[in-house]
Amino acid sequence: MAIKRVYIAGLLTPRGHWSVNPAIDYLANVRNMIRVGKEVFFAGFVPFIPALDLQIFLALDEKEFITEPMIKRYSKDWLEVCDAILLTEGWRKSRGTLLEIEFAKERKIPIFESLDDLIKAAEKEK
Repeated sequence: MAIKRVYIAGLLTPRGHWSVNPAIDYLANVRNMIRVGKEVFFAGFVPFIPALDLQIFLALDEKEFITEPMIKRYSKDWLEVCDAILLTEGWRKSRGTLLEIEFAKERKIPIFESLDDLIKAAEKEK
């Protein structure tokens, strides 16, 4: 199976004592995930960037709402159709990413910690 669709996984929601300003840390994590997704795109893959779900929140009408289970389902449904996962900096601090890794392993979706390793794996499959 060729690697085409790549799920970008990593820390988004800061938790714990290491986060000085959770709002700023969240935005920095979103920026980081988008930048990694951009690199994946320019490397010739099709990235899914979970951080972009922020746009759904920004478009909500006054009476609409999104719950955490809804967002988790959305991400999980995308992960299920991806060919690989690329982990971003800080992923070990993310409970969500750890669950996504388990989910991927159960489905034999390869997991990469660097874009270089992802590119090498994709080249081997050609």
